[in-house]
Amino acid sequence: MNGGLGRLYGSIGVAIEHPNVVLEAEFQHADGADELVVDGLEQERITTYAKHFLERYPLPGRVHLNLRSNIPANVGLGSGTQLALAVGTALTQLGGLALSVTELSLMMKRGVHSGIGIATFQHGGFVVDGGHPISNSHQTIPPMLFRHSVPEDWLFVVAVPKASPGFSGESEQLAFQTLPPALSPLVGRICRLLVMKMLPALVENDIAQFGQALTQVQQLIGDSFAAVQGGRYANTLSGQLIAHLLEQGAQGAGQSSWGPTVYALARGERQTQLLESEAQEFLEAHGGGDVFHTRADNRGASSQTTAECK
Repeated sequence: MNGGLGRLYGSIGVAIEHPNVVLEAEFQHADGADELVVDGLEQERITTYAKHFLERYPLPGRVHLNLRSNIPANVGLGSGTQLALAVGTALTQLGGLALSVTELSLMMKRGVHSGIGIATFQHGGFVVDGGHPISNSHQTIPPMLFRHSVPEDWLFVVAVPKASPGFSGESEQLAFQTLPPALSPLVGRICRLLVMKMLPALVENDIAQFGQALTQVQQLIGDSFAAVQGGRYANTLSGQLIAHLLEQGAQGAGQSSWGPTVYALARGERQTQLLESEAQEFLEAHGGGDVFHTRADNRGASSQTTAECK
C-alpha cells in the first residue's frame, strides 16, 4: 500500500515447517551476580536479543540459552524476527512474566515494515497484514487481517542460490526510505488479485488459481521494488530459476522477501520431487546452492517445559 488511503506497506506470507528455530533455555536462581551464557548457533545475535530483553526485565540468576536449530540469515526467510521472538518468549516464560507477543515485538523492534513474521510466529499458516497507519508517530504492529491453514498436500520447493544476500537491518531501512511510492493502479491490481482470487482459492483449496494469483502478485511487487533491488528479482539468477520452475509446471513461484531465496508451489509429493530435482540441477549448473521442500506450518511457535528435581 502506498499511503494514499492512510496506510503503508501491507504483507502476504506463509509459515513453513523447515528450516525452523529450536531454542533451549534454562534459568537457575543464584545469590551471586546475574549471568548470561549463550551456546550453540548464532551466539552473537542471541546474545544481542537476550541482553536487550534483560536490560529491561532483569532475571536474578543464571540464564543459559542454546540455539539448536536456526533459519539461515539474510536470505529472505525472516530469521531475525523468529530468533528475536523465540528469545523473548523463552525469557518471558523463564521469568514468569506476562508479556504478549505484541509487547515482545515492540521491545525487539520487529514489525517495522512487515507483520508476517510476528503473525506466523503466533499462529502459523497463511497470513495477510494491514500495514501501518501513516498518521502514527510511534511504532505499531501491523494488524493481522486474514489467517488460514494451508492444505497438507500443498508443498513448497525452496531454493537458496549462492548469491549476494538480500537487504536486512539498516540496508532494508534505507531501501524502504528510497523506494518510490507505488502507483495507485499497481496497488489496486495487487489488492484485487489478493482479495478476489488468491484468498478465495485458498479457502476453496484451488491450488491452480491460488498459484496464478501468487505468481502475478510476486511479479507486480517485484516490479515496484526494482528501483532499489535492480530488477524484478534480487538478481538475474533468481529470476531465471523462477521462470524455469514455472516452465516445469510449478503451480506458482516467486521470491521470498528480499531474496535471494526463491520458491515454487507444488501439489503432492510427485510434483514436489520433480521440481526439487529441477531446482537442484539448475543451481548445480549456476554456481550451486541449497534446495529443500517443506510443508506449511499451520501451528505457529510452541514450547515445552521440563523440570529437574534435585
